[in-house]
Amino acid sequence: MSAGKRQRGEGERHRGEGERHRGEGAVLGVRVLRNTGVQGVALLGASVLQLVTIFVVAGFLGPSELGRFAVLYFGANLLAQLLTIAVKPGTIRRTFGAGDDEDDDDEDEDEVASSPQRSLGTGLLMAALFAAVGTVAVILGREPIAELLLGDRDDANLIVWTAVLGGSTVLFKLISIVIWFERRPVAFLGCELSRPVLGLALVTGLLAGGAGLEAVLIGQAAGTILAAVVGLVVLRGSFDAVIDRREVGPILHRGLLRGPIMMSFWTMANADVFLLSRYVSDVDLGIYTLASRVGIVAAFVPQGFRVALRPLRKAAIYKAVEDQYGKAEQRGQLLGYFVLLCVSAVLLMVLAGSLIVEIAPGSFADAAPLIPLTAAGMVWPALLRTVSQQTTWPGRGKVSFIVAAVLAAALFIAVTALLAPEIGIYAAPIGMIAGLAPPSLYLFVRCQRGPDRINFPYREVGTATAVAALLGAGHEVLPAFSIPIEALVALAFGAAYVLALFLLRVVPESHWEALAHMVGSLVSGRPDRFRPRQGLRALAADERAALRAAVGSSWAKRRTDGADRTREVRGERSAALVGALRRAGERGGVEVGEPSERDAEIAAYLFSSEPTAVRNAAMRRLLSDGAEAGDLRTLEDLVAHLATIPDEAWSAEPKTRRQQER
Repeated sequence: MSAGKRQRGEGERHRGEGERHRGEGAVLGVRVLRNTGVQGVALLGASVLQLVTIFVVAGFLGPSELGRFAVLYFGANLLAQLLTIAVKPGTIRRTFGAGDDEDDDDEDEDEVASSPQRSLGTGLLMAALFAAVGTVAVILGREPIAELLLGDRDDANLIVWTAVLGGSTVLFKLISIVIWFERRPVAFLGCELSRPVLGLALVTGLLAGGAGLEAVLIGQAAGTILAAVVGLVVLRGSFDAVIDRREVGPILHRGLLRGPIMMSFWTMANADVFLLSRYVSDVDLGIYTLASRVGIVAAFVPQGFRVALRPLRKAAIYKAVEDQYGKAEQRGQLLGYFVLLCVSAVLLMVLAGSLIVEIAPGSFADAAPLIPLTAAGMVWPALLRTVSQQTTWPGRGKVSFIVAAVLAAALFIAVTALLAPEIGIYAAPIGMIAGLAPPSLYLFVRCQRGPDRINFPYREVGTATAVAALLGAGHEVLPAFSIPIEALVALAFGAAYVLALFLLRVVPESHWEALAHMVGSLVSGRPDRFRPRQGLRALAADERAALRAAVGSSWAKRRTDGADRTREVRGERSAALVGALRRAGERGGVEVGEPSERDAEIAAYLFSSEPTAVRNAAMRRLLSDGAEAGDLRTLEDLVAHLATIPDEAWSAEPKTRRQQER
């Protein structure tokens, strides 16, 4: 994907061997890769555990009961989604000034609350209240709902626990995304994975004791409630537990605006089971459920990439990349790599899908040929969202994406309902592709025909798609092997694909050095090769002590060791602290900006110990006042690095031989 002369010129502007390939794009890449890794682990871990739960249910209860469970799970998710729309997008917008994982508008800065902590507390309490009301309402109407979902009023007891599962999911989803936007990856992983772990343990124990389908719902609901409690413990100190009446209206209003989009994407992601249940048997529905749960693995990397970018879009690094490369280059490269991820993910499921089915009971063998098709369908929702994010044209408003999302959902429903009587469970993934492809192509073509077209890497993406198609087709015509041989063959085909990406310059040579730096930074944990001991030697002892105290009471130290907030850095000495930080960075091998008249305000931002939402608001004010995004990003990284160095490093003495050997 061509970076062209712009990137080579940027490399020449950096000083020294250490800085030559570390432009803002590489630093953003490190953060996106790191976030994508966290999201990938969370998505993969949760889905693998959910898949194991499905295997457990299938093993104990069989395909028919698995099909009924899938319909009830759809009902729980429908309740959760309806209630989530009311509170989640508005809470995230008012708290962080950004869209949540289901929100694609990023320009509404005026929607940020004056007190993000009160806004977050209001949103959490509203979510709990809405969850309770929704759960009670469904329980009261359990008999007609049972007839609608399962065709039998005698199953009303199952609806009770379906309602509890749906209600508890509302609060869990909001808590989880808030932790993510606070940029706390370890806590996020703990919260996300605690839900399926607890659910699986409870479900397995209950089924092993002879319980039936009702126990599956009880176990899932209990696991979700316990995970929400874990998340609330993580977030203590980040919100004020009050309902601010001034925040209720804006939160609900945002949900109303996002409702059509969120429901459209939710329908395409979840309504497949319900639609198919009208036309196919419970056994076929169970087979489809297994295939779709396996196929959704294809969406993990692209979805993880998309969600990984969400909190960064409001960080200084994103603005710095835009300033360095320009919007056309930045958006074209992001979209190009995203499409490449989608192609690679589908190929992965073509190569590995049959292996996964081998683990399931023999009655699910018919799921194998369906997996590649479900994988292709599952990547399209994230692709449509990303295309919308990275494309624009003069006069484009929010209506265009709303129409695209609603049209996609309508086409999905129509095509699935039309084809299901003829081709059965294959109708749903075909319907998803048929629904999402037209609006995605329209948004892209409309952008490329206007003055705001992006520099999309057509040749590279086309080459990668052709290679993936060739390898996938070759793999499908091979005869069946034993599981170990199948695994080796899949690995060989995957390695050939990755090698082809470099040999055919799908990933151009101009990106190799930056990619190598990104990979190396993932291992080292540092996007910049800052040498703290050397840098701190540029400071006098009293300057080091003052800088150490400021870092020790900052957000960075609280993030690494959970330290309590103690003080804020303000006053005349604050500008001197930033000056000391600049000199330490310069001596330590990191290019920093020149001192500015805003250094006192920059210090208040850099050394603040407030939650991420409050710091984001301060950053936006600095950028609007003329501060350079790249400068803020570099200084922020230095603070984060200094928060992790050992105590003896602050002495600024050279490492002893023993320390070097460690």
